[in-house]
Amino acid sequence: MIGASFFVGCSGSKEITPAYEKPQQKNVARDRMAELNHDRAVQHFIDGVTLDAKDQYAEAILEYQEVLQYEPNAATYYAISRDYVLLGKMLRASEAARNAVNLDSTRITYRENLATIYLSLFQQDLAIQQYETIVGIDSTATSGWFNLARLYEQKRPLKALAIYEKLLDGNPDDWDILLQTAELCGTLARYDDAAKYFKRMLEIDPSNRALQRQLAETYSKAGKMDDAIKLLEAMHEEDQNDVQVSAILGEVYLDRGQYQKALPLYQSLLKLVKTNPEIKLRIGVAYVGQIQRDSTFTDKAKEIFEQLEAELPNDFRVYWYLGVIATSQKKDSLAGTYFERVTSLDEKNAEAWWFLGSNYFDRGEFQKLLKSMDRARTLFPSDSRFFMLTGLGYSRLGQPAPAIQMLEQSYKLNPKDINTLGQLALTYDGLKRWNESDSLYEEALKVDSTSAAAATILNNYGYSLAGRGLQLQRALNMGLKAVAMEPNNASYLDTLGWIYFMMSNYAEAQRYIVKAVATGGASAEVTEHLGDVYFKLGDKDNALEFWHRALNMDKANQALKEKIERGSF
Repeated sequence: MIGASFFVGCSGSKEITPAYEKPQQKNVARDRMAELNHDRAVQHFIDGVTLDAKDQYAEAILEYQEVLQYEPNAATYYAISRDYVLLGKMLRASEAARNAVNLDSTRITYRENLATIYLSLFQQDLAIQQYETIVGIDSTATSGWFNLARLYEQKRPLKALAIYEKLLDGNPDDWDILLQTAELCGTLARYDDAAKYFKRMLEIDPSNRALQRQLAETYSKAGKMDDAIKLLEAMHEEDQNDVQVSAILGEVYLDRGQYQKALPLYQSLLKLVKTNPEIKLRIGVAYVGQIQRDSTFTDKAKEIFEQLEAELPNDFRVYWYLGVIATSQKKDSLAGTYFERVTSLDEKNAEAWWFLGSNYFDRGEFQKLLKSMDRARTLFPSDSRFFMLTGLGYSRLGQPAPAIQMLEQSYKLNPKDINTLGQLALTYDGLKRWNESDSLYEEALKVDSTSAAAATILNNYGYSLAGRGLQLQRALNMGLKAVAMEPNNASYLDTLGWIYFMMSNYAEAQRYIVKAVATGGASAEVTEHLGDVYFKLGDKDNALEFWHRALNMDKANQALKEKIERGSF
C-alpha cells in the first residue's frame, strides 16, 4: 500500500525526495498555470493515496493517471506499478515501473520494485540487470548484493558464493547470509566450507537441533565421519526419541561398517516409528545400500519394504526398492512386476523405464520390451537409452531394418555411447555392411578401450576381422585384450581361439576353445568351432562328436548337417 505522503523513500538509503519538483518558469502566466497543474496533481495524488488506504487499488490508479496528465513524475508511476502488482496485473505493473526508472534512474527503490516485478514474470535476467545497476549506484546496498547473489546461484554459482562471502566480511553473524552461503557450498559439493558456515550458525544458536542435524549430515558428506558421529551421538544421548537423529546416526554407522552399533539402533528406531513410514523408508533404503557389502541385509530390507507396501500402496519409491531387491535376488520376473508398478505410479521416472526395459531384455520378453519402449520414447524423446533398448529388441527378434533405425537415432542423440556404437556396428556387421561396421567399431574404441563394454567391442571387431581373414595380427591383439579383461567369458575365449584357427595355429585354437566350452556357457557356434579345430588337428572322432553336440543345440543348422554328412570341414 502507498503511504499518504508526497515523499517516496529509498530502500536501504536515508535520502527522501519530493514526489514533485516544480519546474522553473520564465513567464508569469506559465508560472501560474504550472502552479495550478501542480495543485491539481497534488490533489489527485492525495485522492489516490486515500483510495489505496481503503484497498481500492483500481480507483487509486485512475487518480494517479490523472496526476500524470498534469505533471508526469517517477513517484506516480511507482505508485501505479505497486497498485497493479496488488491487482495481479504484472505486465502493466512492469510498464509503469519501467517509466518510474526511466524518469529517475538513480532511485534504488524504483529499481528494486522493477526487479521484483520481473521476478514475478519469470524474467530473471532482467531482474539481474536491475540488481547489478543497484549495486553499481550504491556499493554498500547489502540487500541488493544479497538479491543479486540469490539470482546468480543457478547460472553463476561461484560468483554468487563470492558475493555471499564478501557480505559475511561485513556481516559475520547475518543468519540469512550464512544459511545461503552454507547451502550453496553444499550444492557445489564444497562440504568443508558448508560445515564451517553451519558451525558458525550453531555458535549463534547452539540449541538448534535441526541445524545440528544439518551439520552432522554435512560432516558425513565431507568425509569427516568422526566429527559426524561425535555430534550425532551427543544429540542421541540428549534425546533418544529423536528419530531423525537416530536415522542419520544409523546411516553413518553403516557407512563406517559399524554394524554392531547400527543394527541395535535401527531395531530401537523401528519400534519408535511404527506410525512413521517416511523414517521406515529411510531405514529400508539404508539397508538396501548395504546389500552388495553384506547379503544378510537383503531380507531385512525386504521385510521393511513389504510392510511399507501396505502402508504406502501408491508410493512409487516402495516398489522401486522392492524391484531393486528382487533384482539382487535374481528374481527377474518379480522385479519386472515391481518396475511396471513404478512406471504406472510415476510415469515420468526415466530410470524406472530403463530398469523395466532392461528387465524385459534380460528375460527375453522382446515384445513387451518394444511396447514399453514405445511409451518411454514418447515420454523421453531426447533420451538415447530408450532408442538403444528398442534397437536391441528388434535385433534379438531378427529385424535388422527397424533395429538400425532405432540405433541410428540413439547414435544421433548420444554419439559417444559405446553400447550404441557397438550394437549398431554389430548389426551392420551381420548385414555384411562392413565399411559402416568397421567405421563404428573404430569410433567406439576411440571413445573407450578399457571398460567391459569396450571388451565386447574388441571381441566383436576381432571376430569380424578374423572371419574375413583381415588384419589377423590386430584381431589377435584385440582378442587377447578382451580375454585379459574377462578371462572366463566363453564368447571371448572362443573368439581368441577362432582367430588362432584362422592363423592356422590349431594348438592355441584348441586351448582357448576348450576353455570356452568348459565354462558351461558355450553356444552351438562355439561347440561347432571346437569340432572344426579337432578336424584340423586330425582328430575326426572328436570333430564329429562336437559337431553332433552343436547340431543338438541348433537343429536348424543345415550347413552343419551337411558338414556331418561329409565328415569333413
